[in-house]
Amino acid sequence: MLINEFKAHFNKSLIDIYPLNEVNSFFRILTDHYFKWAPTFSVLNPDHRLTTTESKQLSAALLDLKKHKPVQYITQEAFFYNRSFYVDENVMIPRPETEEFINWVLEDSSDIGTQLRVLDIGTGSGCIPITLAKEQNNFIIDALDISTRALEVAKKNAQRHKAEINFFKADIRESISWPYPQDIMISNPPYIEPDEKNKMLPNVLEYEPHLALFTPHNHPLFYYYKIIELSYTFLKPGGCLYLEINPDHATALTTLIKANHFDCIEIRNDIFGKKRMLKALKF
Repeated sequence: MLINEFKAHFNKSLIDIYPLNEVNSFFRILTDHYFKWAPTFSVLNPDHRLTTTESKQLSAALLDLKKHKPVQYITQEAFFYNRSFYVDENVMIPRPETEEFINWVLEDSSDIGTQLRVLDIGTGSGCIPITLAKEQNNFIIDALDISTRALEVAKKNAQRHKAEINFFKADIRESISWPYPQDIMISNPPYIEPDEKNKMLPNVLEYEPHLALFTPHNHPLFYYYKIIELSYTFLKPGGCLYLEINPDHATALTTLIKANHFDCIEIRNDIFGKKRMLKALKF
């Protein structure tokens, strides 16, 4: 099959599921990933005849896309802060709004000459601590996760980017201790209520790890409570707590944090205008 024929088939198969610009983006991502073709290759070479291998790879990816599988899980690659991260279905796909979250931490710590201890809670792919480590050299970073498989992914990414991160397996739902106090605690914890599943897109609901997405029933602030409990002993007085948050519970979370030895609470919107990030100082 010629490439222009396959591309027409590709578009027709997906156009009822995804917007056209996203379909075109998928094709570019796949052909770059599999064959290292330039974005203009299929336009400039419409009569290129696909080899058996090329056809099989693209057809398999097309089948996965029709099943709503995220293209990042198909290629096992996601870009975050202009870096390539390995991802699979054991970790969430890094989001653009988390890049804004990272920017906030970097802005606040850019003029501090001394080393800062940072703890990332629920590290997943490791994109947060690895980016912090690569963007600034005054961090000593620990990262924890409940999932052994997620930690394997994070360690693979740290090795890929030559980032020195201390990874630990820990369950914050249980009592845990830490050997030294932190200057910064940062987390993007599960914050979606199970009742919200019917509002979610199938590419998220059917493929991303539920352990990293959902809170217990009727307890939307559950993981924030646990993080605040850890901060009693994990975070130094004057230390900063940074959280990604559910916009629907921003007010309730602010009240909770104010009642637990924090002040100077600030909330920022993400690129979509939603309350998505919170910073608080421990007193």
